Amino acid sequence: MGKVVLISLVGNTDNGVIIDKSRYENIISINFLKNNDKNDVSIHALLKDLKQLKLEPSEVMMDLLIIACTMYAADTRISRDIHGEDGWTRLIDLFIPVSDLDLWTNQKILLEKIFRFLTGDIWNINFRKRSDENLLISPKGKLSKYGMPYKTDTVCLFSGGMDSLIGAIDLLSNNITPLLLGHSKSSEVSTYQVKCEKALLNNFPNLIIKRIDAYISIPKQKINSEVENTERGRSFLFLSLGAICASSLNTSSNLYVPENGLISLNIPLTPLRIGSHSTRTTHPFYFELMKNLFDALKSGVKIINPYQFKTKGEMLLECKFSDLVAKTESMSCSHPSGRWYSMGNIHCGYCVPCINRRAAFLKAGLTDSNSYREDILKSKGLKISKAGGADILAFKYMIEKHKRNPNYLFAAIRITGPLGDDVDAFIKVYDRGLKEVEELIKNVKLV
Repeated sequence: MGKVVLISLVGNTDNGVIIDKSRYENIISINFLKNNDKNDVSIHALLKDLKQLKLEPSEVMMDLLIIACTMYAADTRISRDIHGEDGWTRLIDLFIPVSDLDLWTNQKILLEKIFRFLTGDIWNINFRKRSDENLLISPKGKLSKYGMPYKTDTVCLFSGGMDSLIGAIDLLSNNITPLLLGHSKSSEVSTYQVKCEKALLNNFPNLIIKRIDAYISIPKQKINSEVENTERGRSFLFLSLGAICASSLNTSSNLYVPENGLISLNIPLTPLRIGSHSTRTTHPFYFELMKNLFDALKSGVKIINPYQFKTKGEMLLECKFSDLVAKTESMSCSHPSGRWYSMGNIHCGYCVPCINRRAAFLKAGLTDSNSYREDILKSKGLKISKAGGADILAFKYMIEKHKRNPNYLFAAIRITGPLGDDVDAFIKVYDRGLKEVEELIKNVKLV
């Protein structure tokens, strides 16, 4: 096993850097705005939407876009099975051109810390000046003379999931009209964002609601034929996209990231899940690191998760239009593809997010109109050796450990990352979240 290097090339004149090939196991390069075809990282849809809405992020924020896409490319195109030192940890060097070399050089350590916390890999980031100093990535020359159709200082991440739908509904119900920001890499993902957007438009017919579809796709064969499906770095890309949009709204703006407290903490349910199963995509410590980055960039963006201390069930129960959530097709599943079952993309029914979702509907006394491939409540017995029963068993393990040792949650929460001296509120929300799940799965049969 050895290091892998990924070099970003920006613009037509960028020839990259000289690399000592003996130091690396694999050398990869990716193009931005170079060929204007499928061989480039696709950022044109985002730039087009920004242009149509008269939003002009600074070139520093466009640097953030290149950095986020580069990190995302490395995360999804460097296989852990092939390059992981211990079956997981990868050694990755990045070479990235930026418009403000001094500014970004000062953020090197912070960025490496963010990437390490998110993905579990060891990163080394090398910045260099853009080869074409006259190149401007931020969109200029508006397509629409009207521009942004409403004034707002708020961006709400809009994934097509249930939490983000509730987040948008709650903002709109409180007379805040956010700019919705969705990220997708395929039509399979964006489909649910479109459905949720239509539900909002129908429910709030007197409001103008706009959504930016930040379609970002990394070329496969032209970059690296390897694929890595863990995608821990996607959160950095998503939050960066949100900050880019928010920074162009006002001198100070809000970036809402709706996520329930149980999933945000995402405590390893068993000792074996500390690595691959325990994501940190909305962890409070990660958000604090991102806040530090946004402040260092003088973006004016404040990151907010209003549901850090709410369970999913509480979010749904307290939502003014909870019936709208129940009847809208949103996607919470961690692996929704049902193509092998001839069922299309629907909830699997047995992963952690699906279990949490169904528990929320039970808590709120509502019926979820969305379909599930596996109805865990009707199963005659889920095999614990298969995916269908593994997460149920893991939840049962955590619930039993918590019951037998009330101090267990305190220690388990500390494992997820730094949370300061007072973790009482975190413990309480996770405890309530576990109770919601327990109520759902207490009669689920395992074999």
